[in-house]
Amino acid sequence: TTTDNETASFTKSETTQTVTEGAGTDTFTLVLGAQPATDVVLKVASSDTGEVTVGTADYTFTTSNWDTAQTVTLTGQVDNIIDGDIQTTVTIAVVDNSSDDDFDSLANQTVTVTTTDNETAAFAKSEGTQTVTEASSGTDTFTLKLNAEPASNVVLRVTSADTGEVTVGAADYTFTAANWDSAQTVTLTGIDDAIVDTDTQTTVTITVVDDSSDNNFD
Repeated sequence: TTTDNETASFTKSETTQTVTEGAGTDTFTLVLGAQPATDVVLKVASSDTGEVTVGTADYTFTTSNWDTAQTVTLTGQVDNIIDGDIQTTVTIAVVDNSSDDDFDSLANQTVTVTTTDNETAAFAKSEGTQTVTEASSGTDTFTLKLNAEPASNVVLRVTSADTGEVTVGAADYTFTAANWDSAQTVTLTGIDDAIVDTDTQTTVTITVVDDSSDNNFD
């Protein structure tokens, strides 16, 4: 009697990996621990394909390539949400119906993948200086929009330092998860007076209304 000393098994090269949003990649390898009598198929699946995807679902090991490591590519998925670094579980499992029966009972193995967030809370204005006239309530405009998708509403408040010289069309401009990247227009109106006061500069300030906004923007 020749006592067998091989044990059905497979090995992953990593237990944790890191990818960045926007198609950042990382890899790990898989290999069997013993030669199978027939093919062994390992299925690799991501628990959240919105954060990380795997290059190929199935990896087949045969009687000839069982000890040759196969590479699994992990790819970070881009989103516009400020959601911080997210951990996703990638699971490796034996496909029983397609594999040597000796390998069917093997426990699943996992790799924890961290997707690094690349969004930054910010808003942009289209102009730095504007000009309006007193006569006939002359107007000019600029636009506002967010640079990243918020988790909840973001309210921008626009105020004039001197409403006797220039007023703004609306005080508050609300951006949501649906319209965050759509520019909203702020109208500036010159106020007529009877004073010979030459051209006057007024500061118009845009601020985040903290109590009504996603904390990431406060």
